[in-house]
Amino acid sequence: MSQRPNVTKENDVWVLRIEKENGKVQEYRCATENQARQLAMVMSKPDTGAPPRPPSPVR
Repeated sequence: MSQRPNVTKENDVWVLRIEKENGKVQEYRCATENQARQLAMVMSKPDTGAPPRPPSPVR
């Protein structure tokens, strides 16, 4: 991630914007400020480098 997540309130909706490494902006909309800030905290954590999880089995 190239910059810190940005949390703003727009028209009674909390918006989280994160600029990705490729320059595009990912946007998430949340009902509360707490949700937006918690999501920002999770999204700002660095990648652990762990292998990806295997896909769920098909039912």
